[in-house]
Amino acid sequence: NTHCHADHITGTGLLKHLLPGSSSVISRDSGAHADILIKEGHTLAFGAFALEARATPGHTDGCLTYVLNDQSMAFTGDALLIRGCGRTDFQQGSPETLYRSVHEKIFTLPGDCLLYPAHDYTGQTVSTVEEERTLNPRLTLPKEAFVELMNNLNLPKPKQIDFAVPANLKCGVQD
Repeated sequence: NTHCHADHITGTGLLKHLLPGSSSVISRDSGAHADILIKEGHTLAFGAFALEARATPGHTDGCLTYVLNDQSMAFTGDALLIRGCGRTDFQQGSPETLYRSVHEKIFTLPGDCLLYPAHDYTGQTVSTVEEERTLNPRLTLPKEAFVELMNNLNLPKPKQIDFAVPANLKCGVQD
């Protein structure tokens, strides 16, 4: 998991049931339970590949971005979306922290690095570091303007937050 989601229940619990022996993973800073709790710099190896965990807090305090060992792709969760970013008004979010995370941990990857966000509401599934560095309407702003924008989005509370967060703190297992 890239973070403890508030807008839906993770499929991790179901995957663990369907794939016996699989392990759940989440940031130690998320406060959630998982088989493996990781932090900045942790490497998850699988076959000939590995994912490096980069702490990218700001949307939540436990956000991680997973970068493939050759830096050809990264999985950004909700820290960086295609032409957007995750909201920062709950779950210990901070626009200042998110701005720093994206600029220091994601925008420093090679320009042609493919970026896969957790979800997109317009049907786009992939972008690149260079596209987001130059075209992201939020994260191309100066830091002060970004903070002002994020602090004034006035978005409604996620509909599933009261169910999703408690379940996701337990790896998606629902009572």
